[in-house]
Amino acid sequence: MNENLLLELEIFFSTLSDKTRLEILLYLLEKEKATVQQISTDLKKSQSLISHHLAYLRNCGIVKVEKNGKYSIYSVSDEDVKEIIQIALKHVKNYSESILSCEVMKEKPSYS
Repeated sequence: MNENLLLELEIFFSTLSDKTRLEILLYLLEKEKATVQQISTDLKKSQSLISHHLAYLRNCGIVKVEKNGKYSIYSVSDEDVKEIIQIALKHVKNYSESILSCEVMKEKPSYS
């Protein structure tokens, strides 16, 4: 398999593996668009933390930003990302018990 493709997939899914980034992404799926301040207030997290995680999501093409005067408005980048998250949510719902007992999450990370 193409090493570049594997690296890109690893980065994409690693970006989604952070709890705060997932919270932001699910929030944007629900609200469609929001500013850093709105996200920060609703998720009860600091604006600097939200901005930091939005930068990761934006750099990986998961969210996009539009300028509206002095405000930056964030939204999910496209329908593909929305579909990936919807499929993941369906999968988690269907396999919740086995996911929660997943042995991989109990292992120490390997740095191979």
